[in-house]
Amino acid sequence: MPYTIVYTSDVHGNEIHYNKLCDFVKRTSVDAVIIGGDIAPKGISSADFIQAQRGFLEKKLPLFARRLKKSGSRLFLMMGNDDCAANMDVLEKYDPKLYQVIHNKRLKLTDNFDIVGYGFVPITPFGIKDWEKFDFSNVPEHFREQYGYRKRTDCQYWGWKSTQQGWIDFTFPADIEKKDSIQKDLEGVLFTANPKKTVYVMHTPPYGTNLDLVGWKGHIGSMALRQFIEEKQPYLTLHGHIHETVSVSGKFKHTIGQTLSMSSGNCNTRNELALLVFDVYNPGKAKRLVI
Repeated sequence: MPYTIVYTSDVHGNEIHYNKLCDFVKRTSVDAVIIGGDIAPKGISSADFIQAQRGFLEKKLPLFARRLKKSGSRLFLMMGNDDCAANMDVLEKYDPKLYQVIHNKRLKLTDNFDIVGYGFVPITPFGIKDWEKFDFSNVPEHFREQYGYRKRTDCQYWGWKSTQQGWIDFTFPADIEKKDSIQKDLEGVLFTANPKKTVYVMHTPPYGTNLDLVGWKGHIGSMALRQFIEEKQPYLTLHGHIHETVSVSGKFKHTIGQTLSMSSGNCNTRNELALLVFDVYNPGKAKRLVI
């Protein structure tokens, strides 16, 4: 029996996008909605950023979630790298009444498939460091050159982390790379268990694909995630983070071995919402809609 999923990401609190998502689900037979990170507002003043996002998660997001629930759809979501981790307590307040938070969790999606979420991204050139990690603790030989170049040219190692009292200065400790990384997380049983029957929602896309392209920089996705997909060959992976990648590559799908990876390529600064619609039992026939 088909199980229809609507997937998008990088909504960044855009209420036009949320309204369009709710309206689409209302008029379409949808079993589950997945939002793959960056759910709260972006582009607000730094002084108000944390509290403005907190207010959105407390007051606005539940309204949209209730509309989706009224339509009969389950909602799975998580934070992304532009969401303040200090507000996780508010997000979790409505779990599971209105939605289910999937970051670092394995939940039942259908009788046949689990869903796992992961909000971290490789270190960026930007300031918010709540959801950033080194890609590797032990760099594979075939990624050594590219990874070394990225660390030298495209990583800002200082910035800020959010607290409920405000921002605090943060710099990645010199020794943290060997102890804590995306690679180490993906080696855990949460991710390695039953990959052939798991839908992975990873905010970062895998490196070197149609899904991680920034026009002037090229490929900026996670090399550790690419390694994970190559080795474990999961059933399906869903991504976000790089708003323009579908516009740059012209494609929303990429296949690594037998694994299908997809991104909605949604951009919050436009009124149009980009989303994917697919049957979890036949994701190869997914459609990308811009509404």
